[in-house]
Amino acid sequence: MAGRYPALRAEANKNLRLGAAARVVCGPTDRPAHPLTQRTGISKLFIRMTQSTEQLDGTRNRAGTRSELVAAARTLFGRQGYDGTSVRAIVGLAGTNLGAVTYHFGTKRDLYKAVLREGIGSLEARVTEAAISDGDARQRMVRIVEAYFRHFEEHPDLPHLLLQEVAAGKPPPAIVRETLGRLKHTIGQLAACGATEGSIRPGHPVLTALSVVAQPVFLTLVAPLLRSVGDIDLADPEMRERARRHCTGFVWAALAPEACEVP
Repeated sequence: MAGRYPALRAEANKNLRLGAAARVVCGPTDRPAHPLTQRTGISKLFIRMTQSTEQLDGTRNRAGTRSELVAAARTLFGRQGYDGTSVRAIVGLAGTNLGAVTYHFGTKRDLYKAVLREGIGSLEARVTEAAISDGDARQRMVRIVEAYFRHFEEHPDLPHLLLQEVAAGKPPPAIVRETLGRLKHTIGQLAACGATEGSIRPGHPVLTALSVVAQPVFLTLVAPLLRSVGDIDLADPEMRERARRHCTGFVWAALAPEACEVP
């Protein structure tokens, strides 16, 4: 019998340790630890871990659905306009159900605002980074043009999205009006500073700002027309890079302080 005691003591100690672990997870218990209680505690821990994983997966799925709705809406709004795009078409392209738009955004109009905010917000960040970069004002103006080109390469439907309601005779959405106003101020202020320091020709700062950004905006807007009648395909990386170099060189020359005034 004596030889059995160490084994019994080891088993008892093991049960006590498992019982303590079960009480930490499941809370205190009035009864001594028992193998069944230990298994129940471990089961409860497994259930909690499973529920946490399911909640995390659910959060990821909701975030994924939201981004898919924004991507689908941006594509359809860009092709067909706001009025020509239905919620059913958006959720069909996104591969989700009709209730997803209400759940994530509330209304179709709120989804439209989210599309605009995502596209124009990242554009503003890029332009601001270029405007405060190193170099004189003329060099930074060229970087602003490059920032527009890079952004429109990633979001070719953005210029049309920003201007389609204006073209239809409607006032621009507030998010568009406010963001474009800040961009106008940023680029116009840089033009004024450049004129003061002598790196940019003197001129109306807002008109200068508009003339600078008009290059990438116009080329992106008329890209389908250029492909049809101009033999210029901006979807081709080589041609797009050639257009970027042409426009930045054009802006660089036009902003030169020694540039002549048009008679």
